[in-house]
Amino acid sequence: MITTGVLCREFLGRGEETAYLVDRAAGNPSGGGVVLRGGAGIGKTRLIDEVSTIIRERGARVGVSRAREYANAPYLAVEEALHELGVPDIAVGAETEKGQRFAAIAAAVREAAGDGPVVAIVEDLHLADGGSVELLRFLIDRLAGTPAFFIATYRTEDVEADSLRAAMLAALEHEAGHVLTLAPLPDAMIDRIVDAVLADVGRRVPAATRARIRELSDGRPLFAEELLRGVLERIDREGMYEPSVPNSIRASVRERFSALESIDRDILLQAAVVGRRFSAAFVGALLGRAPEDLYPSLRRARELQLIVEEDDAQGDAFAFRHALTREAVYAELLRAEARAKHRRVAEELVRAPIVDVAAVAEHAWRGGDPAAGAWNERAGEAAFAVHAHADALITFERAFGVSTSAQDRARLSERVADVLYTLGETERAATWYEQTVQLHDEAEQKRRAWTLRLRHARVLVEAGRFGEGMLAAERVAASGIEAEAELRFEAEVMFAGLLATTGRPADALVRLEHASALGALPDPALRARFNGALAFAFSLLGRASEARTYFGEALEGARSCGDGDLALRTLNNWSNLELGYGRLDAARRLSDEALLAAEKTKNVHHVAVLSINVALGSIIDGDLVGGLRLLARVNGIEHGMSRIEKVAAALDLRARVLVGAAGSALDRAVAFLDDALTENDLSSAALLAAASAYAFAAQGDLAQAGDVAGRVTGVLDVAVPPYWLLDAASRFGEPLVRDRARELLAEIAEQEDALPARGFLALADARDAARARRREDAQACAERAARAFRDAGWVLDEAFALEAAGKTAAAVAIFERAGALAEVRRLAAIDAARVRRRGEATLTAREREIASLVAAGRPVRAVAEHLVISERTVETHVAAIYRKLGVTSRRELAELLGRASAGA
Repeated sequence: MITTGVLCREFLGRGEETAYLVDRAAGNPSGGGVVLRGGAGIGKTRLIDEVSTIIRERGARVGVSRAREYANAPYLAVEEALHELGVPDIAVGAETEKGQRFAAIAAAVREAAGDGPVVAIVEDLHLADGGSVELLRFLIDRLAGTPAFFIATYRTEDVEADSLRAAMLAALEHEAGHVLTLAPLPDAMIDRIVDAVLADVGRRVPAATRARIRELSDGRPLFAEELLRGVLERIDREGMYEPSVPNSIRASVRERFSALESIDRDILLQAAVVGRRFSAAFVGALLGRAPEDLYPSLRRARELQLIVEEDDAQGDAFAFRHALTREAVYAELLRAEARAKHRRVAEELVRAPIVDVAAVAEHAWRGGDPAAGAWNERAGEAAFAVHAHADALITFERAFGVSTSAQDRARLSERVADVLYTLGETERAATWYEQTVQLHDEAEQKRRAWTLRLRHARVLVEAGRFGEGMLAAERVAASGIEAEAELRFEAEVMFAGLLATTGRPADALVRLEHASALGALPDPALRARFNGALAFAFSLLGRASEARTYFGEALEGARSCGDGDLALRTLNNWSNLELGYGRLDAARRLSDEALLAAEKTKNVHHVAVLSINVALGSIIDGDLVGGLRLLARVNGIEHGMSRIEKVAAALDLRARVLVGAAGSALDRAVAFLDDALTENDLSSAALLAAASAYAFAAQGDLAQAGDVAGRVTGVLDVAVPPYWLLDAASRFGEPLVRDRARELLAEIAEQEDALPARGFLALADARDAARARRREDAQACAERAARAFRDAGWVLDEAFALEAAGKTAAAVAIFERAGALAEVRRLAAIDAARVRRRGEATLTAREREIASLVAAGRPVRAVAEHLVISERTVETHVAAIYRKLGVTSRRELAELLGRASAGA
């Protein structure tokens, strides 16, 4: 197998440090130096690469070198960086004193800096010879006040046990006067790095794997990238998602571990079983020894950089230097040996005055303790209560794996399914829910099994298995004819919600009416779900006032019952209502509130769903960068929801077409469109068709744009925001397709506050008027569309309406603010072509000749001499040119002719 490194292309998490170094190196004409230090994998080299690129762009010359582990000749680490700056070798004889050599080097650097600022960067000084460190100190001091700057980096743990080298580097830090220590990145930033890599390589990993990468990386981006690379390789090779210790780290730890004496290794192995952090007292109790007997061994392990002491009031806190160090030491144990030690740790932990349930659960399970199931279920519930869903999944699965009774297996299987759903692993959740139904049946818990069949049906629909899910839901609803009224009510509500989700709101209302007629007395939680389903159906039918009332009741009920899932669904659906029948700022407030709540509770399923809504709002609002960032985040989540994947692809294509970087996104969207139509997922198909139509049009393939828009418009019964498909159909479709699009828009536009639909309807009418050459009508309709979009807050669509109204400058200003560079270039080309045609029609041949010379910067006298005419004649022609082209200066004339040339 051929493998490559994994790299986060986007530089994340070091903005403050980057700004500091750039300011010191590029914005400081008086020289000096900075020492950058940090642990292995913390990101020193990546930061240096980023800083070097920026300061080069600002005009400084940069030389970078790196000390080698072997073959470091005296001063070589510094001199190689100076060579890159163009500083020549200093010819010295054997008898030359060190001071003379240093002075000669400083003089050469000063001379090089005479042509502009120079920055010398020397990395890995923990490996450098003492002379190089001494030379750096000399240069920083001697060249103070000149535009020569120095940056030195070193790895902190590699000098802790070397007092001589530590003293040399401390002296360098004192000389430089500026020291920057890189701290570990927070978990959220490690997640962003993992998200960015996965989006770049088009892969996904489960939430539990991501959590393990966070744990093992210790906030070190290089470690996170290496762990992720190992995961991706193991998936391809073994189908396993468990991160493993990188070979380079394993070899380094094994070498140092082997240098310990046998007694030291035994103590360290027992500590590794305890965990990343441990106390000498606890490890001593496990070994039957006093803590002070362990100190010599722990001191030797510290000297070999395997462990560190931590601050603790009791003075008895130790930790393996990195989580990966502990993993590498632990790997030295035999499996049987580790099992026995874990069981012994669990026994000791249970005796503690305050029992650490999670720790006992971990060690009991690893030790094969018969009580492991009960401990892990307790740990799972505790983890779930604080939204540590990945930890809850691990412990619930472990508890299920060792449980034997039918009731325990049914209960734990349901908990695993619930956590998987929360983590966004929809396909796995569907499998577990199916198993859970069978287990509840076997445990004679028929009522619970009946309810879980409904949940399984919903998850199937969300996983994209629409036909299968709807059939399952309908079968459950039909089978409940003889059941108690509350169960039948629940079935009807669930089925109605699925009908609305799949674009059948009228049918959903019928089922909800059936539910109301049952005479059931549902509990408050079920009543809240009924109100939520009713509001959702009303919202899709444009009955906004009724929908808002029921959304409010559903949200209040969900919160009072503690139903976080329903609260998030309600906020999401309410946001969609405001998007179509309100104003964008109201929609964005609701979706932002929901996303914040989902992130706070670490509900990955809803984070994926709600990120889509927030991304859509960002794109409509003209924040294309923010929208694309959210979509990249969704693509990095292992959510298993087919519809979300399709909608994300559509929005990604739409945004990329606007910024002019579609790439392969069109092919992906077209493939998803075929799948959506096969699955009868018309809401996803509408977005995919719209985005594809715009993309084809941007490529100049208007026929294909019309075909793809017409393909879906013809099968729509009702349209939902953002109505881009109907807009694309009115722009590119055949007459019958345009008529159908207008008909659908008119139905929506009649509803209260349907501002976006009114905008698209007016825009469609403007295009029809323009085709019939009714220019005044076209302009009036386009201006009406622009007002509707402006009132709704739909920034980008307002720009398109302004363009249709002939207000190109205003449209370009909006596109430029949004970063829609493709639209800016398109309008510039249209404007240039228009200017060129106007110029050709109004300027004489002599005026065109003079205009080109003046725009090129030729003074009037030079133009006159070139054309052998008088200066007064040139001035007369220039005045006529300015008047005809509507410009007032040479600069405006040059810009106008430049645009015309670019659009030619």
